[in-house]
Amino acid sequence: MNLFGNTSLLSLRKIGVFAGQKVSSLSVLPTLDWAAEIARREDVAVVSGFHSLLERKVLEFLLRGRCGIIYVQARRLYKRPEEPYIEAFNAGRVLFVSNEPDTAIRASRATCLRRNQYVADIADELVFTSVSHESSIYDLTQSPKNIKIF
Repeated sequence: MNLFGNTSLLSLRKIGVFAGQKVSSLSVLPTLDWAAEIARREDVAVVSGFHSLLERKVLEFLLRGRCGIIYVQARRLYKRPEEPYIEAFNAGRVLFVSNEPDTAIRASRATCLRRNQYVADIADELVFTSVSHESSIYDLTQSPKNIKIF
């Protein structure tokens, strides 16, 4: 496993976030309200691949807040933090994680599936939004962990 950033975030309560690629309009506002609330907390870290459109919107809220952010990538790690992560990274609020080799330049379906499983495995609780039965993340909703679905 490759880590870049504040590894102490792994000791916080971790909330895994997953959103489907096809976004339900009914789930957007509750999801963003949740993100705004969680962003204010310093005692948790949100862990996700921040890959889908709604996950990236959640990330925007989190970056403006105080919570930890564990960004699990389905490819090799960044060599240095990029915008818009620099401020939060320098404040010790961001950890980039990858289980992929340095040769994994781009995310693939296989690396995304491995990333999603890793997020579900390390999270203490899971939040799902806009997940349909056809979604690749649907099986993760069957986890015995504490789950919230929008």
